Parts: sequence; structure tokens; C-alpha cells
Amino acid sequence: MSEAFRRAEDWVRQQLSQGRDLASIQASLPGFREGPININRVLSLDPLLLGHFDEKLALKISDDVVRAAWKVAKLRGLNVYSSSHEVRIVKDGLTHGLVMQRGFAASSPDLFSDLAASIFGLGGPPLRGVGVKDRWRDSIAALVSDRKVVEVIFAVLLLILLPTTLAAASLLITPSITIPDIGRIAVVILLFYTTYYIAKRYIAENIKTRKSS
Repeated sequence: MSEAFRRAEDWVRQQLSQGRDLASIQASLPGFREGPININRVLSLDPLLLGHFDEKLALKISDDVVRAAWKVAKLRGLNVYSSSHEVRIVKDGLTHGLVMQRGFAASSPDLFSDLAASIFGLGGPPLRGVGVKDRWRDSIAALVSDRKVVEVIFAVLLLILLPTTLAAASLLITPSITIPDIGRIAVVILLFYTTYYIAKRYIAENIKTRKSS
């Protein structure tokens, strides 16, 4: 399946290098078959969206289909938007995947293969119709794959565990003979701000290091 996708991708890029537009490329697309899959549609050039469409398919866009697409998308950091006739997998305003009643399309061979298997059962068992007991695993997987969620959790842990936080909590709950209440509150606010600043800088540096590695 991935091999057919790559052959179709190479063919389309060759046509683009000759100055052909989307309409003429689609009209002359020969089709690239591998097993039950025939890549016979070019839906977009930016990003390049290749698809398998067949009049024999009759998929109903149900909650199960949306959930299966959601699982595939979220593990890649993509968003899902659905309507009664299609499911779009989107990032930064661009469509990277599409599921419709008569077929599907994707911008990469991995996403294409996963949609084929997960939604239509082509090349693997379908994920639509998964039991309720498995949905919490999907949610955890999506949360872990979301960098922003992980960063927030990490920041909260830092705020709880840093010595400055512990010192602030101690000052807040322990009366003082020498320091007036307003002074203790001011010190607590200062300590919490310091903790927040340290956590924010640490996370920013950590992300920068990961991007450069």
C-alpha cells in the first residue's frame, strides 16, 4: 500500500515539474494498484492529497467512523472535523486526510495506510466499532501525544514540587510574630512568581533543546 502511494506521489510530482495543473493531472492519472487499494484520485496539490475512491464503497459517516479517524489523527498531532458526509483531518488549516462515503485520501503513506485499515478494513482490522472499554486508552494516547498537555502537566508538577513552592506554602499557613500578614502574603506572591518564571524558562529551554537535537 505504501509502495503504491509512493509511486503515485512520484508520478504526480513528475507531472507538476512539466507544468501541468490539478485538473489535467487527475484526468490522466493511470491509477496505482497494490492489493485491494487503487490510488486513483488526486484531490489537492498543497499538500499533495492522494486517494482511493470506489463506487462499491458505501461508508456511513457514523460516530464510530469519527472516533476511528480521531484516534489515527490525534496520534499524529492532527485535528478532526466531521460532517454528515465527510471527515477531514486537518493541521494549520490544511487538509491532510479525508474520509468520505466512497473513499478516502491522505497526504502521507503512513496516514493513508492507517485510514485504509482503521476505517475501511483494507490491509488491517478496522477500528470503527471499538468497545467503550478501549476508548479511555485512545484518550490517554491522544493526551500523551499532545505536547501542550504534557507541558502543562509538567509545569504543574514543577510548581508543586519546587522548594520555592514549598516555602511559600509554609509561609502562608504558619503565623509569624515578626512578619506582618501583608508581608507574608507579599513574600508568598513573590515566591510563586519566581517558581512560575523558573518553570516557564525550564520548559522553554527543554523544548528548544528537543527541536535542535
